[in-house]
Amino acid sequence: MVLIRYVRVLRHRWWMIVMCPIVAALVAGVVSLLQAPVYESHVSLYVRLAQPLTSSDPTATALTSDQILHTYASLVTERPLLESVISELGLKISPESLANEIKVTPVPNTTKLDVAVDDTNPTLARDAANRLVADLITEVKQIEQQETQLPNARSGDNLIVVSPAITPTGSISPNIPRNVGIAFVLGLMTALGVAFLLDYLDQSVKSDDEILTRLGLVTIGHIAYAPTPKGKRAELIALDTQSPASEAYRALRTSLMFSTIDHELRTIVVTSAAPDEGKTRTAANLAVVLAEAGHKTVLVDADFRRPSQHKVFGRIRNVGFSNLILQDVPESEAIGAVEKVPNLWLITSGPIPPNPSELLGSGRVKELIARLRGAFTYVIFDTPPVNAVTDAAILAAGANGTILVVEQGRTTFPALRHAKQLLDRVGAPTIGVVMNKVRASAGSYAYEYGYYGTRAEVSAVPDPRPLSEPEPRVPSVRG
Repeated sequence: MVLIRYVRVLRHRWWMIVMCPIVAALVAGVVSLLQAPVYESHVSLYVRLAQPLTSSDPTATALTSDQILHTYASLVTERPLLESVISELGLKISPESLANEIKVTPVPNTTKLDVAVDDTNPTLARDAANRLVADLITEVKQIEQQETQLPNARSGDNLIVVSPAITPTGSISPNIPRNVGIAFVLGLMTALGVAFLLDYLDQSVKSDDEILTRLGLVTIGHIAYAPTPKGKRAELIALDTQSPASEAYRALRTSLMFSTIDHELRTIVVTSAAPDEGKTRTAANLAVVLAEAGHKTVLVDADFRRPSQHKVFGRIRNVGFSNLILQDVPESEAIGAVEKVPNLWLITSGPIPPNPSELLGSGRVKELIARLRGAFTYVIFDTPPVNAVTDAAILAAGANGTILVVEQGRTTFPALRHAKQLLDRVGAPTIGVVMNKVRASAGSYAYEYGYYGTRAEVSAVPDPRPLSEPEPRVPSVRG
C-alpha cells in the first residue's frame, strides 16, 4: 500500500519532480555564468624556528610549533599589515574587504604556511599575495629586533618564501558543474518533499483502496471524465451506445445488480457529499441504462433545492413530485414517459415547496414511494447533497440502497466520511461509491471499467433480474 501510494504521488506530480531540478540547475548555471570569475594565487612560506621550543629557563614560556604557526597566520590579517598592502598597491578597498580575500593555512605536520589571496583580477591576486608576505617578513623582523633587547628573549625565527605567488591561469569560482549539480540535487529533493507534503495535506479522494481502507465503502463504478457540450441534455451520455462512458454506466448497472443479488433492490437514492460532484448525471444515466435493459424505471427528481433533471431531459417542471405528494394533480400529468428511452419515465421536481425536509418526511411520501415500487421495477431518486440538507438522508432511510457519487480529486475524505455517518445514523443501506470524472490513461480505470468489449458482449452479461413485460405508457401508481 505504501509503495502504491508513492508511485501514485510520483505519477500525479511527475511534472513538479521533473521541472524543479531542471529549473534549479538552469538558474544555478545562469547565475554562475553571470558571476565574475575569482582567481586565487598562493605563496608557500617556510617558518624556520630559531631556538628549541622548550627552554631550560623555568621562567620561559614553552611554545609549540603549532602555536607559532598560528601566531604568524594571525599577523597576516592584522589591520596595519593590510593597510600597508593597500597603500603600496594602490587598492581601492577597505582592510576588512582585503581580509576576506585572504586565507592563511598552516600545512599539517610541517612548519609551513600557505598564504592565498582571491581576486577577480589574477594579476592583482598575485601581487597582493607577494606583497602581503614581503610585508609580513619585514614586520616580523622589526618585532624580533625589539625583542632581542629584552632579557631571556628568544632568538628570531626565519621566514623564507619557498614558492612565490604566480599569476593564476584558471579561476576557482564559480565552479559551474558543481553549482549545477548541487542545484539539481537540491531541486529534486525539494520537489520530492513538496510533492509528498502536498499529498499528505491533500484530503481529496483519489483511489478505490483509500475509500475502502479509510471508510469501508466499496467502489461499484468508475465514470471517466468526458467533456460535454453546453446544455444539460448533453449529459445523457448513456444514449450514445458507442461511447466508452456509456459502457461505464452499463458496467455500473451490472455491478449494482450483482452487489444486491441477495436482497431486494427497488428504490435507489443517488446523492453526494457536496454539490457539483455529478449525482444528477449519474442518476439520469443510471436510469437510462436500467431502462435499456428492459426494466421499468422511473427517475424522480427529489432535489427540491436545485432541481436539474427537467433540464437534462428537456422538460418543464411545473408539475412533478411535489404535486404527487400533495395529490393536487392526476398522476398521468406528473409521470411522463421518455420517448427516446423505452421503459423509462420521469417525474420532475414540480413546484419547489417551502419546507422540503418536512414534506419528504411525511407519511404521504412513504405511501407514494410504496405505490411507485408496485408500478416500476426500479425507482431512482436524485436528491440534494447529503451534507447540505437532510432531504437525502430522509429518503435514504426508507430506500433499499443509496449510492454516493464522488468526484475524483475533488471530493474530500472528511466530507465523504461525514456523509457516510449521516446515512449510517438513519440506518440507510449504502450500496457503494461511484467514482465520477476519473481522469485516467489507457490501462487504468477508464480502460478497465469503462469498456467491456463490444456492445454484443456487454449485452451478453447475465442479468440477475428477469425482464418485465411491456407496460402501458404511463403506469398507474394508485394502490
